[in-house]
Amino acid sequence: MLIDGRPGDYLLHDQEEISGFKARLNRILSPPEHSSLHSRDTAESADWNVHSTISTWWRPNFETFMYPYLPPHVTRPKEVKKLYLIELPKTKVLSVPKNMKLLAVPLFELYDNSARYGPQLSAIPHYLSRVRWEFVDEQGEVVSWTPGGKVDENVKTKVLADGGSDGQEVEMEDGVA
Repeated sequence: MLIDGRPGDYLLHDQEEISGFKARLNRILSPPEHSSLHSRDTAESADWNVHSTISTWWRPNFETFMYPYLPPHVTRPKEVKKLYLIELPKTKVLSVPKNMKLLAVPLFELYDNSARYGPQLSAIPHYLSRVRWEFVDEQGEVVSWTPGGKVDENVKTKVLADGGSDGQEVEMEDGVA
């Protein structure tokens, strides 16, 4: 899941980023309190797994342009926008408010389409190209990965899709973590 931030939504300068994201995601994407799907336990302790920062964009002054770098002459930028790779929790029921729309856009439509999606969103395929994507079936077995192809049985990998990246040491098998 990629969080680009909603228009007008921001974190305060003294607020911690990861915990702030998790709180906002829980508040925005949790079922309403009066809903039968709402559970206080899952709403407060949803296991959002924030993997890494994909990109950082800077607004050096009060112009509309944002840059993927901080210009050297700028000492105090007016805005910083960060894109994170966030894994959806398996135990969470997602709910989208009526005034918002959840839209799935394929990466090939984002690619080089800044006229429609803007420079930040159209650059996402470039940023994601540095990540090796593994496709896992219902039993948790890796069936293929990007850039494509069948799984080589000689290569052993450890799948960290079910919360295994909580700071525990990963065992190496055949040189692959």
